[in-house]
Order: sequence, then C-alpha cells, then structure tokens
Amino acid sequence: MINTFGTLCLIWLVLWLMLTLVLRAFYPLLRPGLFRLHPAHGSNLLLLLWSAPFVLSLMTTLLLLLPTLGGLLLEPHCHGNCAPHVPTTSTSILAWTGFGLAVAAAIGLLWHFLAGLLRGVRMRRQFDALSSRESGFRLLDAEEPAVFTLGWWRPRVYVSSGLLSGCSSEELAIILVHEQAHRRRRDNLRILIGRVFCLVLPDAWRQIVVHDLHLLCEESCDFAAARDYGSLSVAQALVQIGRVLRRSTAPLQGVAFDGSDLHARVHALLRLDSRRLLSYRQVVTLLVVAALSVVLAVEPLHHGAEWVIGVLEYNMITGH
Repeated sequence: MINTFGTLCLIWLVLWLMLTLVLRAFYPLLRPGLFRLHPAHGSNLLLLLWSAPFVLSLMTTLLLLLPTLGGLLLEPHCHGNCAPHVPTTSTSILAWTGFGLAVAAAIGLLWHFLAGLLRGVRMRRQFDALSSRESGFRLLDAEEPAVFTLGWWRPRVYVSSGLLSGCSSEELAIILVHEQAHRRRRDNLRILIGRVFCLVLPDAWRQIVVHDLHLLCEESCDFAAARDYGSLSVAQALVQIGRVLRRSTAPLQGVAFDGSDLHARVHALLRLDSRRLLSYRQVVTLLVVAALSVVLAVEPLHHGAEWVIGVLEYNMITGH
C-alpha cells in the first residue's frame, strides 16, 4: 500500500514542479494578454493560471489510481501480469521519500494559509477595538492618513480621521466604492490564495506574480468606482489621495487604497474601454482544453513514471 501511495505522491510532486516551471517560462508571454483583459476577468484568470499546476497535477495523478480506466486512457501493456495496474515502485525508500515530501509540502501550504488567516483575524480584532462604526466604514481616530480593507469572509473598510481631513467628500465617496468592491470580491482571500499557490516559486518570481495579482485587483476596484463616478474623476482622485497616503508609513496586512502602481492604474482608467471581457465561449474553451489536457496526459505520465521508476530502482540496486 505504501509503495503505491508513495509512488503517486512522488509523481504528483514532480509533475506539479514541472508544470510550475513550464508556466513560469511562458508567463512573460502570457502576462501582456492578462493586462489586456478587463481586470475583473484578468485577476480571476491569473489566480486560476497559477493554481492550475497544483490542481491539474493532482487530478492527473489521481486518474492513475483508476486502473479500470486503462482500456479508455491507456494502451494495453504488460509487466508479466497483464491486468490493469498503477505505476508502483518496489523500493520502499522511494515510496517513503515520495510520501514524506508530499506530507511536508501539504503541511507547508496549509501552515502558510492558516497563518495568514490568523494574522488577518487578529489585525481585524485590533482595529475593531480602535475604531468606531460609521456609515459604510469604520473610523480610526488617527492623524496618519490610511484606508484599507481587512477580513476574509466579511471584510470591513477602515478609514482614518487623518485621511478624512485630507480629501474631499467626492474623493471619500470614490474611496468607499473602491473599498466596497474589495469587500464584494474578497480580494484579501484571493491574494492570500495566490501567495500560497506561488510558494514553490523562487522569491523574486513569486513577487512578480503576487504584484500582478494585486495590481489587477486594484484596477478592478478602480473600474467599479468608475462606473459610478467616471474614469476621469477616479483617476484624479487616485492622484490626489495617492499624494495624501504617501505620508503614511504604517504597513498593513490587507487590501489598501495605498496609491501604489499609480501610473499603471491611472493609465488603465484612461483606457478603460480598451480592456476586453472574456466571453462565455472563451471560458468554456479554456475549461475544455484543461480537461482534455488532464485526460491526454494520463498515458504518457503512466509510461513516463514507470520508466523513471525503473531507472531509479536499477541505479539503487547497482549502486550507480
């Protein structure tokens, strides 16, 4: 049992890593296309894109557990016994290595996710205690300008008195519409999940992906505000509030209207009509391609895994 399970764990990890590296190699080519989409669709697609190596590798590996599908997904082949079979190593050390690495990876991902959730819960409790309820937001009695959204399932918007004194009533209204869009989209949770799926990337690469996800989330909320106030008014508010917020030095865990990527966000607003929405047909096509990729990958993965297992076992036996 451990030999089969450990082998599948090792196959999943190797396939996950390989798909992640392939995606990283092609990401510079895909990235401009993401920023030509409407940011609401671009942020969703970016999150799906970087979750795909994990999900697709897991689905494909699980299909290897179904030898009864061999007649459908695999060409008949024999290893002395011609019954449908799962690729399995006979070397315990390989099986336990695969099992141990898979457990370590799962614990690492879960720990990072839960730790992020706990930090967010603690911060929201702290700011709840320091703020008072207002219409549509919670007011912080602080001279330092700040506005941000905290929380995972039911996020809350926090605005400091320092920011209120530094912006007009229209700018405040634009801020609140922007932050309410973050609440509806649950962007804090979206970005946390994106960080978790990118943990296998080197730090420099991971920062690029998370930055792109954060920027698309901000642009999506800017566009939501532009529906009510117009793109030019939101762009002007971004510039003005960005100047005010640059005086703030307190980093916060959460989605913040912080004036970051100001040039890119203003440029996106001024070219709002050029950003395309994904059509229903395109979404269905992407899902069909993903499903076919999983199904078609079963046979080469099965034979490739058996070949690699054979090479490793031979080298371990001969001591090479």
